[in-house]
Amino acid sequence: MNLKICITLSLAIFILAGCYTKREYYEPEFISKNMSFKNYLDSSLHQTSKYGAVLDNGSVLLKNGEVIELNLNKDDNFLGKYQDKLLVASIDGSFKVLLDKDEYYTTKFKTRIVSASINDNYLAALSVDNTIYLIDMISDQMLLEYNIGPSYAIDAKMANPIFLNSITVYPTLDGKIMIVDTASGRILRDAIVSSEPFFNNIIFLDLLGDKMFAASATKLMVIAPEGVKHYDGQIKDVLIYANKIYIFLKDGMVEILDLDLNKISSKNFKFAIFSGVIPKDDKLYIFEKTGYMFITDLNLENLEIIELNSKISKKSFTGANAFYYDDEILELK
Repeated sequence: MNLKICITLSLAIFILAGCYTKREYYEPEFISKNMSFKNYLDSSLHQTSKYGAVLDNGSVLLKNGEVIELNLNKDDNFLGKYQDKLLVASIDGSFKVLLDKDEYYTTKFKTRIVSASINDNYLAALSVDNTIYLIDMISDQMLLEYNIGPSYAIDAKMANPIFLNSITVYPTLDGKIMIVDTASGRILRDAIVSSEPFFNNIIFLDLLGDKMFAASATKLMVIAPEGVKHYDGQIKDVLIYANKIYIFLKDGMVEILDLDLNKISSKNFKFAIFSGVIPKDDKLYIFEKTGYMFITDLNLENLEIIELNSKISKKSFTGANAFYYDDEILELK
């Protein structure tokens, strides 16, 4: 039996098994108050990522709430803003770096880019076929092109590469991170975060002090001078804020860890389906798919449960100071 048939059968069994499982949903013990989306975008969300969104009218929505009119095509993906430059990838492999709406740098890859960032003259990118690239945009020189191996799914929460001093750290689609010498494009080492056969993208990647954090849907890993540690769980999202790690799990549990992955505390929002979280000052604003917003302090205590006027059944995006759903805006005061 060839690989494609095995994959198809596995996915079919997974889907059929899900058909016989009754989904249970979050039910609040109390409601503090009701709240409505009161402001609107000029157009609905079309494509979202961790770093921004494209609207149906082709404009780009940034994390800070700024909307930039770009008239992007329907198959264009916005991958983030770095050093005042916007990164846009198309399905045919075309890639643009825009500065003030003008083309600063353009190139064409073999397949679509799903993750990218820039630092000075360097462009780091990851493509849909799990190939990492490093390009010097000034000389238009390809410093690195390396295919890591096959992968079978891409998560909208896919992390972008990060630059640190002389190295570039890449997330991959198959549960690894790759560490590259930026100047030469030489691969220094790799590290396996998790080794699941499917849905194994690196959805979180960050550096804090002398620690590097990376997460897939099943593991969080920290690499520190004193060693490597792992956390296992069905991970929906990860947030590092105020020197704490918040892990949002698929069963509705939120766990707080310190930066060495030691558990501090947890809170169970039973069966909650998390759609995003916004840290703001000394509070967390957590959004739940069936139409609730949880407001807590940074210890997950003093809980307010806000019932929203809509379920989160369409595309949503978590900004720095607002939550966006379809064409609606909920601003945090």
